[in-house]
Amino acid sequence: MGMIRRTSLALVALLPCAVWACNAAATDSTPTGESEDTTSTDDVGSDDTGKKDAGASTVRLAPELGTGDKSASSVTLTEIATATDGLKNPRDLAFNTRVADELWVVSNGDNGTLIMKDASKATRTSEYRIDGYAIHFMANPAAIDFGQDDTTIGLPGTFGTCGESRNTYGGQTPGNDFMGPVLWSSDLTVFAAQNPKELGSHLDMLHNTPLCMGIAHETANRYWVFEGLSNSVALYDFALDHGIGEDDHTDGEYYQYAKGQVAYSKGVPSHVFYNAADKMLYIADSGNSRIAKLDTTTGTKGATIKPKEPMPVSVAMDGAQLEDVVSAASKKLTTPSGLELYNDLLYVTDNATSRITAFTLKGKEVNHLDTDLPAGSLAGMAFGPDKKLYIVDMLGDRVLRVDPKKTK
Repeated sequence: MGMIRRTSLALVALLPCAVWACNAAATDSTPTGESEDTTSTDDVGSDDTGKKDAGASTVRLAPELGTGDKSASSVTLTEIATATDGLKNPRDLAFNTRVADELWVVSNGDNGTLIMKDASKATRTSEYRIDGYAIHFMANPAAIDFGQDDTTIGLPGTFGTCGESRNTYGGQTPGNDFMGPVLWSSDLTVFAAQNPKELGSHLDMLHNTPLCMGIAHETANRYWVFEGLSNSVALYDFALDHGIGEDDHTDGEYYQYAKGQVAYSKGVPSHVFYNAADKMLYIADSGNSRIAKLDTTTGTKGATIKPKEPMPVSVAMDGAQLEDVVSAASKKLTTPSGLELYNDLLYVTDNATSRITAFTLKGKEVNHLDTDLPAGSLAGMAFGPDKKLYIVDMLGDRVLRVDPKKTK
């Protein structure tokens, strides 16, 4: 398959959003008898044990979701990209850590990638690319995250993706589950531009994870993923990339955690976020209606897991600590999908309710926004250089920016 490119100039369009029919009290998800933590001091609210300091600020936390009544009318959802830019069921997006204000969006519908320059500005431009062997290496992408600079090809910049695929080659075969995370170059002279061996432009791929629903970079070429088929999370180490379009994966390593303790929800990305500060992996456990965290410093090597290809390490990790951050019992989330950590708060999109909620790392809600988008719209999100939240609208084939309205 040859590379497909499309270049366009995207104009900003402001979309009016309707107010929810129910009032703020009816839409507030704070448990009965508890008040929501909305102030900028720690441990405030009747669901906390601390006392409010005299003169403490009452500025609402997570103002990126708005400071009004939490309804769709309290913000403007600004169109940043649409189907005219190439988007087809976009599932995730990420800002390039090497190139300022460059936004990458992966489309599940046609295995394509939208690359936007000056994404936060009205003068943004976009280019749509499909890799030469996307039918395998970028099949049904669910998630993207940027990684380290170092490569073996002499050009810096990498990112990882993974997809909701069982390797059917676009429905042409029954599928053999030979799938998993993929390492790419973020250099635009390489990505979806070179195809030296008829295997596209990828730099590496490991194959223990069909139905891969979330990905998060840890360090070097190590990535965490959400495994939909085995209902697990796993750590992959690509070690050294194998170069453009090669297929030597013999230095790869695979560690599977918490098998059966998380749950796949078909068609809903389950994003993960690795926090280097506390070495916790935060997990949008879509099928279990919760946010969980895995202590990545825990667990011991157990049984060998037969890999789909030769690799030196492929093991189950036993006894790792997995616990709730936002429990299913709290009823704050129905089908969590997108997950970001920003200013020490966890931001979560709910695919079922189209609500975006901000929580403390202890699971206390501090703010939320009801977007009024149709159920099934929300998935991945990312914070831009303008400190605003960018979200995908899967059903509407759009990228939207949340622009809070000023309150009196």
